Amino acid sequence: MLQVRDLDVILGGKQILTDVDLEVDDGEIVGILGPSGSGKSTLLRAIAGIVHPSAGAILWDGVDITALPTHRRRFGLMFQGFALFPHLTVGGNVGFGLDHGSTGRVGEALAWVGMESFADRTVDDLSGGEKQRVALARTLAPRPRLVMLDEPLGALDRNLRERLITETRTLLKDRKATAIVVTHDSEEADAICDRLALLNAGRIIQTGTLDQLVANPRDQWVADFLG
Repeated sequence: MLQVRDLDVILGGKQILTDVDLEVDDGEIVGILGPSGSGKSTLLRAIAGIVHPSAGAILWDGVDITALPTHRRRFGLMFQGFALFPHLTVGGNVGFGLDHGSTGRVGEALAWVGMESFADRTVDDLSGGEKQRVALARTLAPRPRLVMLDEPLGALDRNLRERLITETRTLLKDRKATAIVVTHDSEEADAICDRLALLNAGRIIQTGTLDQLVANPRDQWVADFLG
């Protein structure tokens, strides 16, 4: 279980996150939903340990990991734009960072996303949807205890996004993954996630399912943002 308590982040003298509280239960997929510039990606990077908070705490199963280095958190982060390595094969990308002798783990992860026959292909030969699947396989291959996806479908066209939304949720649920998905699209967040946290100007405004948020918006901003 992930707990974020009273988290503040200041970058370049500017307050990016303020008093952020968030919980993600084991096996739950939580969407961080908000407009551009609201601090969504900064929150993800703070949880990953890439950005250091100026106040507050991050806990996993009740243990404070705020000062724990990124590589020791056992969290997986899939960046917006996928960040694949063009000089490596598909298999090389999925296996990047794994221990030597982990070929079986690579094949398993590629099978999860239906790309086991692509291991020796170069990433430049892949379509946008195939690159998304490879990036997701690379994130899941180390079997992280928390999966974090930053706008995982944002670089894809609408038709492809709609097809991959269901695939992404199914894959995470089949793996019983505990996950955070950052997006600015409420329909995408609702389709993938169990619960949403609305972030605006660096603050969590309200949490709940999309139906709950639409039925009982906390303030006018929530009502306007959700249409």
